[in-house]
Amino acid sequence: MSAVIFLLALGLALWLASLAWNAWNSREVPSVSAAMPFPLRANPRVSILIPARNEAAILATTLPAFLSQDYDNYEVILADDASTDGTAAFAEQLAAQHFAAQHRGRLRVVRIESLPPDWVGKTHALHKAFEAAQGDWVLATDADVVFHPKALRAGLWLAEQQQAELVSIYAFLECSSFWEKVMMPIFALLLATVFPLRKINDPRSSVALASGGYILMRRRAWADLGGYEAIRAEMIDDLNTARRVKHAGHRIFVAMTRNLVRTRMYASFGEIWEGLRKNAFAAHRFSVARLLGATAVTWLTNLLPLLGLAYSGFEWAAGGGGAPARLPLLFALSLAQYSLAVLLHLVLVAFYRIRWSYALLAPLGAIVYTVISLDSMLRTLLGKGVTWKLRHYGKRS
Repeated sequence: MSAVIFLLALGLALWLASLAWNAWNSREVPSVSAAMPFPLRANPRVSILIPARNEAAILATTLPAFLSQDYDNYEVILADDASTDGTAAFAEQLAAQHFAAQHRGRLRVVRIESLPPDWVGKTHALHKAFEAAQGDWVLATDADVVFHPKALRAGLWLAEQQQAELVSIYAFLECSSFWEKVMMPIFALLLATVFPLRKINDPRSSVALASGGYILMRRRAWADLGGYEAIRAEMIDDLNTARRVKHAGHRIFVAMTRNLVRTRMYASFGEIWEGLRKNAFAAHRFSVARLLGATAVTWLTNLLPLLGLAYSGFEWAAGGGGAPARLPLLFALSLAQYSLAVLLHLVLVAFYRIRWSYALLAPLGAIVYTVISLDSMLRTLLGKGVTWKLRHYGKRS
């Protein structure tokens, strides 16, 4: 019992530290909204880069928004990554049918037949689109991201205001299914804790991250750093893009939004599992020790409190006189940890417009994420590799 009490006290200390850390960082969370005017001093050419693999269905929703930006000097380059659903033809047909003559030349499609060795599919598609780009700036996004008409203008405005070479706007996550509402706030809290926006936007800090759904970069700066070829084998392209730019001494800036950029990342539990598994081991830099350490901390702060609450309830329900004397302390420490977990997640649940009761399931989401991470690690180490978009990827050499 003493060892369990100690571990629960340690877990509570970690939750209090996390609460203080996130509260401190939340003081500086820049955001942009469609209600803002975004006046620009310059009018640079921008190339929007869209990697697409079997995305014909979602492009019916997203492509019109990409082609309807409130900005007159941009092009859209869609890199069709060996799709089998007619993505390229569908995109060209949609653009021709639904847009006025003056906008029809705005879309260009680059067809990719195969994936070269040592490349990740999305990074290679971005590379081919980048090679075709003619803009002074490039905006890398995803085919499932929906842009507000002011989305492009907002990024350029931020770049001017912050004198940044890279600007990223975090896409608002639309969560519809049960598991989306359980898992996505967990993932968002993890990112906010490890990569706080205050640190990302601080030039003195080495912390760097960008959202893959919106990365606006000065083309010359990215080309001088080697472009996408420099990160061709990286599973997490947005993280490594931001790191290369910031660590080279360039200014990067990240902002939040609720209406300028939005996406539904995953539509089912299977997609959530595959999508998070793809990046989990890579996020720990393929280190077994780091991943197991993170798993141990998660179980300490999420699983152990649940077991403590269940054990306390069982002992009191049994009504026996032989209950441990320290049972009230065990219950109090377990309840305190669970309450802090719920409190932290309430903020994110509210931000993503999810019903507050889903915050009560925060420990469940954290535990499931550790299982996904362990699956990512084991599949990689055993040579099975992780899968994404019907492709297999092994451990980076």
